[in-house]
Amino acid sequence: MKILHAYATRLALPAKKYGGTERVIWSLAQAQMRAGHTVKFLARNAGELANSTLKYDRNKPVQEQITDWPDIVHFHWPFDEELAVPYLCTEHGNAGIARDYNINTVFVSQKHAQNHNATCFVYNGLEWSEYGSPNLNMNNSHFHFLGKARALTKNLPGAINIAKNTGNKLRVLGGSRFNFGRNSYFSFDKHVRFHGMVGGENKNHLIKNSRGLIFPVRWEEPFGLAITESLFLGCPVFASPYGSLPELVKSEKVGFLSASYGELEDAVRRYESFDRKACHELAREEFNADVMCRKYSQLYERVASGQALNAQRPYSTKDVTEILPLKE
Repeated sequence: MKILHAYATRLALPAKKYGGTERVIWSLAQAQMRAGHTVKFLARNAGELANSTLKYDRNKPVQEQITDWPDIVHFHWPFDEELAVPYLCTEHGNAGIARDYNINTVFVSQKHAQNHNATCFVYNGLEWSEYGSPNLNMNNSHFHFLGKARALTKNLPGAINIAKNTGNKLRVLGGSRFNFGRNSYFSFDKHVRFHGMVGGENKNHLIKNSRGLIFPVRWEEPFGLAITESLFLGCPVFASPYGSLPELVKSEKVGFLSASYGELEDAVRRYESFDRKACHELAREEFNADVMCRKYSQLYERVASGQALNAQRPYSTKDVTEILPLKE
């Protein structure tokens, strides 16, 4: 099958540091090529693009840009127009306003689909060969936070307080100590070290030598690559129970979920009771690129045969990005 992945960000493909959606697209494409498919990309003019990339121009009709090459087009943005070839769309984020989606929209977790009145979802998978081996020892010295530090929904202040109240060091992957732009913040806490938008071997080293991921998000997390990356590298997850998290942290061996800071702190204090090997095996077996590839192949076949992926057009009647509560 000839597959065209269309995405509209300006980030590099494959992702260098920040770029969760790009990392998923790249992982899916690699698995599809291993399975014998031919893959191309349609993308904006970013700093670095993969080979076989068509340049996306928002001023031209999409049909003109995809040419007559693909058997199917996989959009990674909400697309809802007529095309001469079958297509589906993966929605990677949450609706910020009341809106509806194409009936062949795929979401990235069951809860994500439910939040948009849909049923079709495929879990994100990653190319674990790029992450090295996990550290299954318990002689680690810090916890970590992984996410866009300035995003209120990711709740960096909550993670900092959990680490502080439990007497632990925290490494922040995804921001600097001072941010004076949108959603400005600053931290003088000596137990916290900021590593910026770190990627590659440095990022993997920091994660696998962590005691665990502290991730008290305050929104309906669509999926959460921070969770599966941390699990793969042997880290238990201490997080809020919102969005996809109960689907990913579904065993008491691999983490603890609560909407209470106090309960999360108690769980962090007993981090040694969690099973780092079970964390690694869960991510390796269930959230890998090949599993994701097989799921999407089934959906491609359904779309190509004229079947709808959802019983009705998915829709949202509210802002799914709203801030959710955590209690002390």
